Amino acid sequence: MATPSEPWAPRRCPLPSRFVIGLAAWLLLAAAACASAAAAQMVDTLVAVVESRTVAVSDIALARALGTFGFTVSAAPVGRKDIDRYVDMVLVLQESERIGISVEPVETDRAWDAAVARAGGEAAVQRWLDGNAIDRDWARHAVELDVQRQKFLAERFAAFVIPSEDDITKALAPGETDEAARARAREALVRAAAEKAQAEWLDGARRRATIRILIADGAVITPPFSPP
Repeated sequence: MATPSEPWAPRRCPLPSRFVIGLAAWLLLAAAACASAAAAQMVDTLVAVVESRTVAVSDIALARALGTFGFTVSAAPVGRKDIDRYVDMVLVLQESERIGISVEPVETDRAWDAAVARAGGEAAVQRWLDGNAIDRDWARHAVELDVQRQKFLAERFAAFVIPSEDDITKALAPGETDEAARARAREALVRAAAEKAQAEWLDGARRRATIRILIADGAVITPPFSPP
């Protein structure tokens, strides 16, 4: 058995050329596999802390990729406006949990199916998940949280908005008189009033919460992955 102080025994003959070629090929394949694995590693950055909840740029990238939390699908760099929107959603979700709003599995299933359809179908989404090392359960959970956000708006604010018949009539487009048109007008009035009330609530929630933004003003961050 050789020790550090003992010289290596001399080789009796050179290695066969096919062995050397095979070894070189194996090393190249191993290097390529390592490079591929390294590329699949998601480089993430913390961008905010809301109370004790951290927000990473990957959270925002996922919301934008799936079109959740009111985000438009985009591969653009993440900036302060995106972070502020996500922080607002964290505040909404924290309050919705506090008052006991929950999401049924069937609601998540429907929302996930709709998100997959918007993104190009099951095969396209699965390729996107695999290609970016995105956990499917994490993506589904983001969709579930978006359902919870929408239920918060509906149950916490919209449920208490009752437009008058005069307001509905005024909101109708010229020539619209049927009940379907009135129903659409009523829904639009309710949503507008609910969103206004939620915006006012968020103003107070931001003041009460401990929020830290972890990037400099004007800075942007390249998202770790693009939408499907």
